[in-house]
Parts: sequence; C-alpha cells; structure tokens
Amino acid sequence: MIILGAYIVEPFFTKPSDAIANSTAVLIALFGLSNKQALFGYTFIFYYTVTILILGIITIILKDAKTDFWRKISKSLYWFVESFGASKVIFSVVYLSASYSYFAVPEKIIAFIGIITFWICLTFFDVIGLAVERVSKLVNYLGNKIGDELGQAIGCENPLLYKVEIDYTKHSSKPVKYGDLVALETSVNVGSIGMVVDTKYLLNKRWLSIYLVQDEGGDILKINLKDKKMITESKSVFAKENLVYLLDISTLDDSLKTKIESNPLYKDREQFIGYVSSGSNINTINFSIVREANKLEQKISEGAILKTLIYGQETLYQVINGNAKEEHLENFDRHGFIIGIARKLGKYKKDTKDLDVSKWMPSIFSPLFYAFSGSVSEARIKEIAQHSIGRLPDTDLEIPIKEADAIVTHNTAILGILGIGKSCLTFEIIKKVIATTSAKVICLDITGEYFDELEIYGCNPKKINDDEIQSELATNYETINKDIYKGGNHAQFRQKIDVALTAFLDDVNDKILIINPENYDVSRQTNDIKNKKIGPGPNDWQEQAPMSDLTLVEKTRIIAEVILDYSKKKGKSKDARCLLVFEEAHSLIPEWNSVASDGDKSATNGTAKVILQGRKYGLGSLVVTQRTANVSKSILNQCNTIFALRVFDDTGKGFLENYIGVDYADTLATLEERHAIAIGKGLKFKQPVIIQLNDKANIITPQTTPGQPSS
Repeated sequence: MIILGAYIVEPFFTKPSDAIANSTAVLIALFGLSNKQALFGYTFIFYYTVTILILGIITIILKDAKTDFWRKISKSLYWFVESFGASKVIFSVVYLSASYSYFAVPEKIIAFIGIITFWICLTFFDVIGLAVERVSKLVNYLGNKIGDELGQAIGCENPLLYKVEIDYTKHSSKPVKYGDLVALETSVNVGSIGMVVDTKYLLNKRWLSIYLVQDEGGDILKINLKDKKMITESKSVFAKENLVYLLDISTLDDSLKTKIESNPLYKDREQFIGYVSSGSNINTINFSIVREANKLEQKISEGAILKTLIYGQETLYQVINGNAKEEHLENFDRHGFIIGIARKLGKYKKDTKDLDVSKWMPSIFSPLFYAFSGSVSEARIKEIAQHSIGRLPDTDLEIPIKEADAIVTHNTAILGILGIGKSCLTFEIIKKVIATTSAKVICLDITGEYFDELEIYGCNPKKINDDEIQSELATNYETINKDIYKGGNHAQFRQKIDVALTAFLDDVNDKILIINPENYDVSRQTNDIKNKKIGPGPNDWQEQAPMSDLTLVEKTRIIAEVILDYSKKKGKSKDARCLLVFEEAHSLIPEWNSVASDGDKSATNGTAKVILQGRKYGLGSLVVTQRTANVSKSILNQCNTIFALRVFDDTGKGFLENYIGVDYADTLATLEERHAIAIGKGLKFKQPVIIQLNDKANIITPQTTPGQPSS
C-alpha cells in the first residue's frame, strides 16, 4: 500500500479523498485480525485511523465554506489530513507496528532488521523508483533501445507541438529539463525527434511540451528506431502507441547529430520562446509563448526583438502588443497563456547596419527566438553611441543616421512628454549633424539651456550679442513713421538679425548659433498717427501712435525669413546648408487654434512657407516639442523623419498614427524612458521601429576640471 500510494495514487500530494481511502483500508485490515491484542498499538492505530477518516469527511464538507472562520478551519483540517493521512505515513504506522509485533523476537531478529531496513529504503531513499529506473536502463541497453521511456503523447496542439504525460512510476526521481531531446514514436519503429520546451503540472500529473525538430527543407527529423540500433524488438499487442523516449545526443549517429546541433531550434534553444500562430499576416505575426517567461534570461516586453525564418532567411520582428488567452486542459481545469503580436522589421545587414525588406511571411508554427542573447557590454554600448543614434532594444544591433543631410533638408521632429530624453536626443542629433555634414545649426532656444548643454556635448556653440542689439532696439521702440505707418523697431530688428546671421553663416569656423527671441523687445506701430494735447498752449501738441510688442511667433517668422533669404542668395543645394532648431516648438510655431492673436496665425503660416521652400536651398528644421497637439501641423507634416517618445494625449497619438500606424501608436503611452519610435528618410526606415536611445554619459565628450588639461 505504501508503494501503491507513493507511485500511483499520490505521487505529488494527498487529497482528502485519498486519506479517506487509506484510513478505510487500514480499518478493514484491523477488523479482519483474529487476534487484535497481538498487534502492538492496536488501540492507538484504530483511533488514529478513525480520526483521519472523520477529519477527511469534514474537510470535504467544508471545502466550500463561506465565512473566514470556517475557511480557516477547512485549511487547517486539510493540512492535517494531507500530512497524516498520506499512504507513506498511515501505512508506515501499520507496517512498523506489525513488524515489531510479529518479528521483534530473538529467533527472527535478522528478518526484523531486514524488514525495517527495507522500510527505511522505501520511505526515505525511493528505492522502488531507483530500481525501476535502473532496470529500465538495463532493459534498454540489452534490447538496444533508443533511450529511457518517459511517457505517452496525449495531445497535439499543432503539427510540431505535442503534449506528453510523464509516467511517474518510472521517472519520478529524474525530472526532464528544458532543452532535452526526445523521440516521439509517431508510427511503427519510426520516431520524430523533438525538444522539451515547457512543463506543466495538473493535479498529480506532469505534462511536457515537445517541439519537433525540422530540417532545412521544413521536414521533421526522424529516426528509424529499429535500424538505428536503438529498438530491435518487434511491436507486440502490448505495445503502447505514441511512446516518448529520452534521447542522449552523444549516442546518435554522427550525421544525425550534426543535423540536430545545427538546427536553429536546438542551437538557439536558450532563446526559444514560442511559435508563429494563426492570425498572422505579411506585416505582423501572432505568436504563442510556449516557454515559461520566468525561465527566460530576457523578458518579453514592448520593443523586444525576435527572429524567425522566411524562406530560410533570418528575419527580425518587434513585439508591439499581447493578449491574454485561456484553454481547457482536462475536465474543468484551465490553463492561461499569452498570445504576443510582433511587427516585421526585416533582415538586419550587419555590414551596412541597415534593415532590409523581407518579403512574405513565416510559415505557421515556425519557431520564434530572441534575436540577441546575453547582455551588451559597456564598451560596445559606448561604441554604438559614438556612431549611431541608438540600437534595437536589448541588442547590439545599432541604428545609425543613414542620411544626415536628409535629417536637415527633409525636416525632423522629436515629440514626447517632459523629462523623457527629448533634449538629450536633440543635442545628440545636432552633434552628429555638424560632425557629418557641412550644415550650420541655428537654435531658437527660449529655455536658456542650449548653450551650456551643447558645450558639455563638445559642440562649441556661439551666441548673438543680445545686449548690443537690444540696446539699439530700445532707442527706437516708439519710433513713428508718419508716411507709411511702419513705426516701431521691427524693421531694425530684422536688419540686426540679418547682419548677425549673415556673419555667422559666412564664418567657416562657427557651426552652432543660439538665439533666444524672448531677449528682444520688438515693436510695431498699430494705428495711424494722432496728435495729442499735452499742454495749455496752442503748440502743446505731440504726435503719438500706439505700439504693440511682436509676439514670440512673429519674431520667429522674421528670423526664419532672414535665413531663407540668405539661403536663396547662395542658390539651390541638394546638400544640407542650415538647420533651424525650434525648441519648445509649440510656443514658436503654434497650431492655428492655439494662437493668441490673428497675427500669430499669419506668422506661423509665414514660418511654414519658409520650411516648405527651404528644402531646395538646403534649409531644414528640427522641431522639438512636448505638446504635439499645439504645434503647427503645416510644419509637422513636412517632417520626414520622426522620433516619437512617450506620448499621452489623444491628439498627439492621432497625428502620429499617420506616420507609425495604429499598432505602434498604441505603444506610445507605455514606452520606456530613452526609447523612441523612429521612422524616416534620415534613418532609411521603411517602417517604424522602437529603438533604444543612447545615454548621455556615452555621448558627451569627457569634460575637464578648470585649470586641468583635457583628458
């Protein structure tokens, strides 16, 4: 009864119904004794057994208890019944009592020692399980079998994925681990080679998920179980179908061993996560996650890079979403699982560091793997930061700026909420533009941060002499023009900006200029001139005209038009000539419904025309904003390269859907810091990609302490 319970009825745990059956069996045995007094401890055993029987019944009655008190009582009773009603416990009590009662006499002392020793081995050392395993191995060796028999296939989720029920009477002491090879006997003496990819527990059963191994042509690798010197006996009427055997790869034929070791499923088994499932299409795949997530070194999340084969070519996919599902396992038992969704990126070409187009789609049930194993070294991360704008998340597959001139001439936008790395990305792009193109960079910075930050990035920025210009503007703030009603100092402001920008653009050494339009008080006469009485005399009159300040948007238009006029004088150019950076773009080029006056609408339209015309003269823009909804769409729509960081507002998300699609737009709200969805001509991406941006520490030039030499 100990053996029956431990290996057949209760290999994992004891249910109350098992305890009731065990106690009933003991009571029947006790009642059947002709001499009850001869059994040592009869009374104790009797009451102990009756207690287990009664408590087992009560536990079953209380299993659906409604109140906390009775639920606690039920749990306590369950623990007691499970612990003391187990076959190894209750039958051991009877076994030891009977051994002492009938064999603990001098003439049977050797038998008594043997009986007690056997019980110790049986209970504490699993001697039966070990014996079965050793005998099974001996039989396999003598019969030249393929390997240890594990159990039997009981289900087929798809043509490549089988469920196998473990036979614990033979293999309770030797668990099968992930990555083990097995042979599934799918027909007489023919075995399909598979790999263990997952395990599940259901009550007192253990199930394996076996994924079959395919060759280059997509055919399943098979073993002739008889001719391969592994199974020589013929099938009998007692043979089971769909038996599963554990394989030792070192014992296989060399040619078969080579095929298995070079197979992606076995070779990349530590990166295997699941297979392509139904509902996939040319652009996206659905995939079933087979391997338990807590057993993976890397974790599946938005942006994770996966790989599979399309026509034998390794193709990358990026995880963009997931759905929770459930299925029935047996009777009323249910199993939950995740269906992931991944977008096709293409083939990564390491020589050009580019993503190439992959046509068509992978076959259904194709295995899916992580594209990169292990972690990226700090040295490699620093190397990537010097040459590229970022990398595919958690890989060393770098993403460089492929056309730095296109970043300028075809306009670029950096969009995202506050504090997630927009400025860091902006400074990095500026640094890479001046390093790889002949373009000059003019930054309209109302934050006052650019000069110091760009110095940290080693860009050597310059400033306009604001005090000198403002001093001259102040003397003409209320200037009145009697004839053409263009009083104020706005014309002078245009002239001064023209002189300063021309000097900068003509200087071959300076590359970056920073302007803060808020530093200038610029005015315009708003109405006709009128005479105002200022004294009692007949000549005490003064000409006056109301003046109004130019808004930030209007001053931005003037600066942009001056740059365009300069570019036109230089003639047309396919190469980048000047990059105009709009920091806090929602304040400089607002959308029409976000402006404070009609003048701002006209000014924004004027700036948009500059951006539209500037391309043919090598002039472009870099738009940086945390409020996508409040930036002029006339300008944003001209941005060919987009870096979208985390965004929450529906308007911004709706705008970006036109560029990156609905599926990627849905990930915007959950993007990690220092991650962005990128697309555009500057990166040569034909589809959006989530990239992991470089950290500031890996981009900036090492700084020195004042008074110390540079490192």
